[in-house]
Amino acid sequence: MNGKAIVLWLLTLLFWGSSPLLEKLALRAVSPLLALTIRTSVAALALIVAAVVSGAASEISAVSARDVFVLAASGILAGFLGMFTYFSLLKTGEASRIVPLTAAYPLVTALLALVLLREHLTPLRLFGILLTISGLIILQRS
Repeated sequence: MNGKAIVLWLLTLLFWGSSPLLEKLALRAVSPLLALTIRTSVAALALIVAAVVSGAASEISAVSARDVFVLAASGILAGFLGMFTYFSLLKTGEASRIVPLTAAYPLVTALLALVLLREHLTPLRLFGILLTISGLIILQRS
């Protein structure tokens, strides 16, 4: 990774690592659905402003109907259903235990990519999948 990628990686870790703590605090007094609605609405507003300011909004006419459908499906799966079930789960237990468990979604991605996208399973990827499963087992027992 180059220097810019490392900075972006570290910022991503900081943003994604601190967000569940704020969510857990809010979920003490707010239902998962309302919390997700507020969080997503503010994020959507920030995204619209960023797209307009950066000029990316002007590219909307170049996006195909297929890509809009695929991105909408992704938004419903991850942005609504996944986040709703995550918020509901986060409300029930310790953030330090729940977040790593839900962060195992790359395992599902890897397995689905093998089946649906016909990506190759290399020995190193298989080892990574096994490490992920081992980590989940360890977390469940702690």
